[in-house]
Amino acid sequence: MKLISSIHDKLVFRIGLSLSIVLLILFFAIMTSQKEAIIGKHRTVASTMIQTAIIPINDALYLAGAENDDFLQSFIKNFVQEYQGEIKFAIILGDGGRVIASSDISQVNEIYTDVYSNSALESLDPQFHIYEDNKLGGVMEISAPLGLITLSHGAVRLGLNSQPLKRELRSTTLFIIGMILLTLVLVLFIVLRISRNVTRGLRDTAEAIDAIDFQTAEPLELPETDDEIGLLNDRFKRLQERLIHARSTMEGTNNNLIQTEKLAAMGRMAAGVAHEINNPLMGLKNCLHLLHIDPENQADHIRLLKDGLDRIEVIVSRLLEGARKKTGTIKDYDFNRSVRDVLNLVGHRLSKEKIITQLHLDDTIPAIYNNKSGFEEALLNICMNALDAIGSVGTIHLQTEIRGKNAAVIVGDSGPGIASQEQSRMFEPFVTSKEVGKGTGLGLYVSREIIGAMGGEISYSSSSLGGAEFTIEIPIQIEPDKETA
Repeated sequence: MKLISSIHDKLVFRIGLSLSIVLLILFFAIMTSQKEAIIGKHRTVASTMIQTAIIPINDALYLAGAENDDFLQSFIKNFVQEYQGEIKFAIILGDGGRVIASSDISQVNEIYTDVYSNSALESLDPQFHIYEDNKLGGVMEISAPLGLITLSHGAVRLGLNSQPLKRELRSTTLFIIGMILLTLVLVLFIVLRISRNVTRGLRDTAEAIDAIDFQTAEPLELPETDDEIGLLNDRFKRLQERLIHARSTMEGTNNNLIQTEKLAAMGRMAAGVAHEINNPLMGLKNCLHLLHIDPENQADHIRLLKDGLDRIEVIVSRLLEGARKKTGTIKDYDFNRSVRDVLNLVGHRLSKEKIITQLHLDDTIPAIYNNKSGFEEALLNICMNALDAIGSVGTIHLQTEIRGKNAAVIVGDSGPGIASQEQSRMFEPFVTSKEVGKGTGLGLYVSREIIGAMGGEISYSSSSLGGAEFTIEIPIQIEPDKETA
């Protein structure tokens, strides 16, 4: 509805603006023409009036053979009285601008050198001027030369009252403005009616489209007309048919996508299970290898085998239950010993690939009451990632320390590190920098989930060895019964 209203408003505004400009131009053209006509009419009247005066004045000058001041003064007096109220002043000028006769007798014999007097004396044709005088007010002056043929003896100046001219101009202006405004109102009314008829069809179309229910796929009911709106309605009907067909096709595609997503989810689950179990299995293989080459420490190797099997059991149980609600058995354990055990689980790979191990343990870390298997699983994931990053030759560094109320283990490597553009996503699932087929992208994600469930956190920084450095921090908790004892 806002679109339709906008079209209506724009249509009215643009037509109204165009019409206003046209009418404004028309107003000035008519006013110019009418002003010239009115002024011309009054000029004609003034010309007739001054010609009435010039004839007897020229006769007096001719018959007397010289200037007859008394006669001219008497004539001017009578002439002004005859047109009382219309003439504001009458002046007869002789050569040089001397006042021969005047309606104001005090001005006789004065020399006039003003612009209007000079114009009257210098021109052989009548002169017409409209101006405002400080004493007389609005003046409409007409002047004409005196003399016979081209022989000039002076000029006559008549100053007429310009108020009738102004009143006629004012009334004509008001009349034209009124007619222009009336025309504008009528045209705008017509425009509004036309615009409303045009936009009504668009509004009906919009309402019909808004009422479309693609679930029922009912045909679109739109009015049929022989104009552009009818063409628009026809195109909307065709669009509806295509959309209904597309919806049907999309439903089939969505069903296929759902099946594909189910298969993909099963694949991701399988990859997760394989990843989580693979690392403990590598440790078990290493323990079996140690049983053959180091029979003197058989008890330790068997203990590591049992711990590895327990860890696999916890992993399977957690995956089957979903959402990682089960975090493993909570018990007291030696933090440093768990670090050594994890290092022993990857010991075979360390010796096989000639990787140097740096181990620094803080003996002041107390026994921790938490998920032992979860901590070792997370640490094993990080160690395996470090070994994958190092390759066949390099150094891995493990260090434990106390950080406030947490026990921390730092794992650094001499590998290439993690690119800056990948660091923000490295804890997301299925994100890996390894070659295709060599990683699932679950190790860091799984480790963070496990440590987070324990109330700890995993952080990343650059290692002093040149590669990546991960720090695992978990709270130093004491078994409840020991705490109250």
